[in-house]
Amino acid sequence: MKLTYSREGGLFPQLAQTEMHDTDLPANLQKLAGAVLANPETYKAGSANKKLRDGYQYTLNLQEGRRTISLTFDDGSLPEDVQPLIQFLQQRTGKP
Repeated sequence: MKLTYSREGGLFPQLAQTEMHDTDLPANLQKLAGAVLANPETYKAGSANKKLRDGYQYTLNLQEGRRTISLTFDDGSLPEDVQPLIQFLQQRTGKP
């Protein structure tokens, strides 16, 4: 499975992106990525906070074969279950 991650926004807007395969993830995050791909509706964000000025927006795309899932979150709607995967991918961007 191919994962593409990006983070936009912040006080000093900066784009952070990375792309990798699930085989490059630790085992627990491989399992989480598989769960997100299998049941994306479970991880859909709640309503976005339209008043969030200096927050971040996170986009996670998962692709396996012809199937592609795209999820978008912000700081207020990022599901707790997905946070470890987002944190790992953010570290891989090399940007704070």
